[in-house]
Amino acid sequence: MLEKDRFLCYNIFTIERNEAVKTDVIKLSLPDRDRTAGVGFLRQFSVAETYPMHGHLDFFEIFFVLNGKAIHCINGENQLLQKGSLVLIRPDDIHSYKAFNRHDFELVSIGFLVPIFNSVCEYMGLPPKVFTDEKLPPHIVLDGYDFSDISRKLLRMEKRTAPEERRLYFKGILPFILHRLLSYGNDIQMKSIPNRIRELIDAMSEKENFIEGLPRLTELSGTTQEHLTREFRKYLDMTPTEFINLRRLNYAAELLLECKYDIIDICFMCGFGNLSHFYHIFKKTYGCSPKQFVKNHTDN
Repeated sequence: MLEKDRFLCYNIFTIERNEAVKTDVIKLSLPDRDRTAGVGFLRQFSVAETYPMHGHLDFFEIFFVLNGKAIHCINGENQLLQKGSLVLIRPDDIHSYKAFNRHDFELVSIGFLVPIFNSVCEYMGLPPKVFTDEKLPPHIVLDGYDFSDISRKLLRMEKRTAPEERRLYFKGILPFILHRLLSYGNDIQMKSIPNRIRELIDAMSEKENFIEGLPRLTELSGTTQEHLTREFRKYLDMTPTEFINLRRLNYAAELLLECKYDIIDICFMCGFGNLSHFYHIFKKTYGCSPKQFVKNHTDN
C-alpha cells in the first residue's frame, strides 16, 4: 500500500488532544464504503502500512497477526505482537504499531460499528463491560488448530463485499471470536512490556550497540545478565542473545545485498566472532547460506 493511500482506508473524523498519551490523536471512523454493512475489512503487510497513534470514533476493531512480530503501543503501554496475536480494540483505546528488532508483520483488521458489538453481546448474554472495563484490551495468542481456524474465518471476509452478506457473515463469526478471547483470557492475557525493556530494544537497534552485543546490552540495562534473561524470556519470548543475533543477522542481510563485502568480512562487521557460527545461525534463520541468500535475491 502506498503512503498516500493508507489514509484512505478510514475516514479521519477529528483530531483531539488525549491526556493519557499526552499527544494529539487522530480519531477514525469507518470508510463510507463500509458504513452500510457496518463492517470493514483490511489486510496489511507491514508496520509502515498502519496508522500512527489513533483512536476510533464509533467502532470496535479485531486484528489478528498472520505473520511476524511488532510492538503494540496501546493506552500508554507496550505489548509484543506475534504470529497468532488476536486483539479486540475498543473505541476508547489509543494505539499504534512499531517495528520490533527489524521484524515486520502481516495482519488482518476487521472494523465494526458499536451496535453490532452490542447486539452480539446481548445474543451471547454477556455485558459489554467484560470486554471494555480493563485498561488494556483483550489480547491472546493462538496457535495450532485455533490459529488456522481463526485465520480462515477472518480471511473469508475479504470476498464478502456485498453489505448485507458481509454483516451477516461477521455477526455469525463474532460470537466465536469473543468466546475465544474470554476462554483464553484468564490464562494467556499478554503482559505489558515495561518501559525499561522498550528503551533497551530501541537502544540495541543502534549499530554500535548490537555489534558490541551482550556486554553492551548488560551495561545499558544496569542489571545482571541473569536478570536480563528472565525479563527477555518473560516479555519477548526470547533470550537476550537471540534478540541480539536477530538484529545482527538483519544487518548482515543488508550488507550481503549491497554486494560490496566478502562474507567473512560481513561476519566480523556484524559482531560475530566465529564464521562457522555465523553460517549456522544465518541458515537457521533464513533457510539458506549467506552465499545462496545473495544469489536468490539478486537473481530475483
